[in-house]
Amino acid sequence: MKIPFVAVMVFLGSCAALPQNQGPRQTPGRIVTTTRLVALFSQMEAGWLEAIQQQDQATLARFLADDFQVWTPTPPGEPVPREQWLQQAMAEKLDSFRIRQMAARAVNSSTVVVSFVLGETVQQAGKPRATDYFIVDLWQKKDENWQVTDRYLSQVRGISGNQPGDVKPTGKN
Repeated sequence: MKIPFVAVMVFLGSCAALPQNQGPRQTPGRIVTTTRLVALFSQMEAGWLEAIQQQDQATLARFLADDFQVWTPTPPGEPVPREQWLQQAMAEKLDSFRIRQMAARAVNSSTVVVSFVLGETVQQAGKPRATDYFIVDLWQKKDENWQVTDRYLSQVRGISGNQPGDVKPTGKN
């Protein structure tokens, strides 16, 4: 038996009018989807952080271009060169990390700008210290491999609850 197209449309329209349990409400017009680029670069950023966590300098070095540098807003304002950054990364004990709010935008077929918030916990003087950073990485495709040429990094305060104490609505602790 063939059901007429109009009957199907009337049925679907009546179903849409029925109340449905849709879980938490989303902001109108805001649908969060993972793009192909976000999925790809989420894996690569996580691989980079896992290499730091495992103190695997050889793997970490493969993610970095020869002219890699890190830019921060802290004085003196000069970029940190690749070798100096690698030494700093290997000196820290990264306990855990979390990548969130990632966006990836292709500038062209061989350049992608990736931004995200990184929450990390490191051991400092035997105690865990949690910090959030806003990061922008510039990835370049060389041959068939992607490498980061530049990282822009700035500490973020107050977005994840990593700060001590709860902030009251008055702004006072």
